[in-house]
Amino acid sequence: MSRRSKVINTALLAVLCFSVLGEISQAAISADELQKIEKAAPMKATARPAKPRKLLVFNLCKGFKHSSIPYLDKALEIMGRKTGAYQAVISDDMSMFRPENLKQFDAVCFNNTTHLKFEGPLRKSLMDFIKGGKGIVGIHAATDNFNDWPEAQEMMGGKFTGHPWGGGDTVAIKLDQPKHPLMAAFKGKGFKIKDEIYRTDPPLYSRDNQLVLMSLDMSDPATKAKASKPTDADTGISWVKTFGKGRLFYCSLGHNHHIAWDPVILQHYLDGIQFAFGDFKVDTKPRPIISSRKETEMDELLEKVKTYDWGQSREPLTKLSDMIRDAYGSPAELKRIEKSMLEVLRSDATRAGKQFVCRKLSIIGTEESVSTLGAMLTKPKFSDMARYALERIPGAAIDEALRNALRTTTGKTRVGIINTLGQRRDNRAVRALRSLIRDSDPLTTGAAVAALGNIAGPRATRALAQAKDRATGKLRVLVCDAYLKCADELAAQGKKEDALAIYNELMKEPKPINIAALRGRINLLQKKDKK
Repeated sequence: MSRRSKVINTALLAVLCFSVLGEISQAAISADELQKIEKAAPMKATARPAKPRKLLVFNLCKGFKHSSIPYLDKALEIMGRKTGAYQAVISDDMSMFRPENLKQFDAVCFNNTTHLKFEGPLRKSLMDFIKGGKGIVGIHAATDNFNDWPEAQEMMGGKFTGHPWGGGDTVAIKLDQPKHPLMAAFKGKGFKIKDEIYRTDPPLYSRDNQLVLMSLDMSDPATKAKASKPTDADTGISWVKTFGKGRLFYCSLGHNHHIAWDPVILQHYLDGIQFAFGDFKVDTKPRPIISSRKETEMDELLEKVKTYDWGQSREPLTKLSDMIRDAYGSPAELKRIEKSMLEVLRSDATRAGKQFVCRKLSIIGTEESVSTLGAMLTKPKFSDMARYALERIPGAAIDEALRNALRTTTGKTRVGIINTLGQRRDNRAVRALRSLIRDSDPLTTGAAVAALGNIAGPRATRALAQAKDRATGKLRVLVCDAYLKCADELAAQGKKEDALAIYNELMKEPKPINIAALRGRINLLQKKDKK
């Protein structure tokens, strides 16, 4: 066979393969399913199109590929044809986002796309598209894209961070805006549906930045049981927002095949698409979750917290906790709550009340809490509860407050602060901790050694190496144990020679240190052998 014939045959085979794959994709939708999609699609457009509209239905996946994609492609195609609202063009070709190609469309629908990466000119093209006045529609996995493009994640109004509610779960949905025109299909009633729900954590998901139309109903026990993070309390299902001069509509429903023939959901999608085109003009003003009435209720609950004591009814505490969870989608509301709680800490509230507030601040607190909590650190009566909150709040200001308190405290209060500095792995605390190894209080010296082992950076490692040569008795055992943690950390970072040097050094120590060092050395050498 000639070289030219081989090339022709190869090309024909490729065409045949693509043709077969296309037939398989179409065959995945049975005649019965196709009939159900056709029947479920709305009969007419809700809004009259201002002009003939064109929708790019994009379905490329660089990550997980949902089997529902062809079903929703077909539903979108039928819906546009049947209602006359638009013409759908289905594609997985990234070149469609070149400006010369994208300009023909009025909106782009990302149908369960995953891990899309836009580079250079394509980024500008998509941003110019929506900011210039056109629309974006997202279905289900559309929030699982743009991992290296914060502006596009902001545009989407959320970033996929998990799905505790899987495709086999039936979840309850509540209507946050039951009278909104885009929610007309639901006739003002919440509902239950079997589908996978995407979690989109704050701060990208925020009721301050978008109008949330519906969300998970946590009053339903089965739905709430699957929640595994505090922020799951506010899990948006669909929302709208303006972005530049353009519009975005997103809905999380679309994992399971049957969504493609659910008439109510399809109507919701059609209305969202028409909004994205600009044909269905609706309100997009964000609605923070806590109303004026709820603000008053929260203030009343905080007054009860001030007088709460252990052993009394926890009802006001439980109600307040629920209200805080409901506010997780709104950074502005959380900030207001934080400010109100700090006022409780500065008041003559009971210890039990202040302890409750500190536990809540450990979850929602920011650097705004540093001044108040920092002042509590030096008071033995309140130091532990303040540390509990500060230990979990990120930020350099917290570390600085802890170091300042370290210099002005003694005894158990200082030991607690040392432990927190170790848990936070504050490298800037190493100098102070190193000097405390020589303190006359054995509790302080032991805590300082343990904290250095937890920090385990280069400065902490050197400090422990020096302390080991001077320490004796029980203190030496503590120092060696902390030094061992430094070796383990070096091994985890791939600094094998440095880790091996410490293991070899500690093998000269008595049991159980030498046994632990030997185990670490063997594990490290085995990893090297495997490579």
